[in-house]
Amino acid sequence: MGGFQLPPDYLSRFGSTQAVASSTEGFGVRALPLPLKTNVRLTFVKAPTYVDYGVSAQMGSLSAAVGVFYNVPRAELTSAPAAGLQWSGVVQGKGAHSRFTLGYASQLAEGRVRVLNNVGAAQQGAVTAPYTQTEVSGAYGKVLGSVNTAVYATARMYAFPVQGKAQGSLDTTLALNARLAPGLSLDASHFERFAVGEVAIPDFGLSRYHASAASLAYRPGGAGFGVGLVRARAGRDWTSKISTLDGDLLLRADGVPVMVGGSVGYEWHEAAPGANRWRFGLAVQPR
Repeated sequence: MGGFQLPPDYLSRFGSTQAVASSTEGFGVRALPLPLKTNVRLTFVKAPTYVDYGVSAQMGSLSAAVGVFYNVPRAELTSAPAAGLQWSGVVQGKGAHSRFTLGYASQLAEGRVRVLNNVGAAQQGAVTAPYTQTEVSGAYGKVLGSVNTAVYATARMYAFPVQGKAQGSLDTTLALNARLAPGLSLDASHFERFAVGEVAIPDFGLSRYHASAASLAYRPGGAGFGVGLVRARAGRDWTSKISTLDGDLLLRADGVPVMVGGSVGYEWHEAAPGANRWRFGLAVQPR
């Protein structure tokens, strides 16, 4: 009789786990994976003004969630394969929208382009609106020596025939990753969003937004207990005129699937200097 074994992909699941430890965001963890064959995750965060708790699961293209997430009660069941029939049901509280959708997705250009068409009905506040959603997304990458580059784009259109409203938007992301030396890497990205029109459901509304981010990370390597990662991160929200600079120091230990450490940074608000603040937190990164 064999003993207990971790799922083969268990360690990689920690990539989307978020540890929370700060005076402004609260304390706890989001999307902590359980050591089960099915990708089941727990969330519990005690924020200064509310408590988040819930469970979510991913089974192939089927996802489910129930609980309170970012102070909004939510129950969701969604089937979203890369291609084929799509459907989703989301019920939310505290003024957030609820929706039910049915659609179909197809892939073109050897999977580099995805076309999604949905019909559905959504409710928020006193408004109930049938709607259609058309979305085209694609990606292109190229390797230039030791530099990996990529371009991602998504064009979408929401139409609300009963209310006579529609909104179109376009998202683009430019990204690069460069290996500067053994253990030393640079990541940078820039995001642009353009939007025009109006929506009948406020949660669906998008507006102009652009932001940039970069990080420089060094992994010393080696085995046993020690420093696993030293990283500097910078970000700029050009729309809100907010800049951030953070430094992370993470430790590793044999047998532990993640590196854990501390993070310290500063946040500048160009339009409201009184909101400038130091940021302290817990940093977690997969091995």
